[in-house]
Amino acid sequence: MIQASELYRLQEIDLNVHQHHKRLEEITAQLADNKALTEAQEQVTRDQQTLTPLQNTVRKLEQEIQSNTAKARETDETLYSGRVRNPKELQDMQQEIQSLKNRNQELEDILLEAMLNVESAEAELQQKQASLEQLTGDWQSDHQHLLDEQTKLQAEVEKQRQKREGALPPVEPEALKIYNNLRPRKNNQPVALLIGGSCSVCRVEQDMAVIGEVRKGQKITYCVSCGRILAYKSG
Repeated sequence: MIQASELYRLQEIDLNVHQHHKRLEEITAQLADNKALTEAQEQVTRDQQTLTPLQNTVRKLEQEIQSNTAKARETDETLYSGRVRNPKELQDMQQEIQSLKNRNQELEDILLEAMLNVESAEAELQQKQASLEQLTGDWQSDHQHLLDEQTKLQAEVEKQRQKREGALPPVEPEALKIYNNLRPRKNNQPVALLIGGSCSVCRVEQDMAVIGEVRKGQKITYCVSCGRILAYKSG
């Protein structure tokens, strides 16, 4: 029985499964990696936290200006109502009205600057929110593509597993043991083809004795250079 050829067939299946498992590991890592999305969400949160106190400042300034305006109007009405006749009280009321107006002028300057800060912070937040929305859409699309690929690969791995079960019966236990022992030492490729008298992996030309043994296929023969099992392929 030509065990080398059977082992080469088994190797093709195992390499296929190995590649699928490697890609599945990459997909698992990618599915778990949402660092960019998390950072974008955190940036939106930080920008919102920056904007909120600025908005609160604007509201407080507007409320104080409204309160001062209302108080000045009330005092002005009292001043011209005729109910107050004491000159000192009248003078105090006039001073109070002027003081409120002066204070409002100061507050309006501060309010203008605060409103500009809010406008700038809102623009920054809107930009970050747009980026987050775009990133979220891309992530969801990529996520779904990865899930679809994962499903297909898992199905293919199962198909290859069944194929491997079908490839095992012709392989003698001792040959399978040699194959399994070589796999980790030969980068999962313990079998090479003899093509034109040379090893298909290390490309070293074999001596005639090795070539003859490989072509006969009556026993397991190894590459004189890399030590892999050689399977014959004409051409």
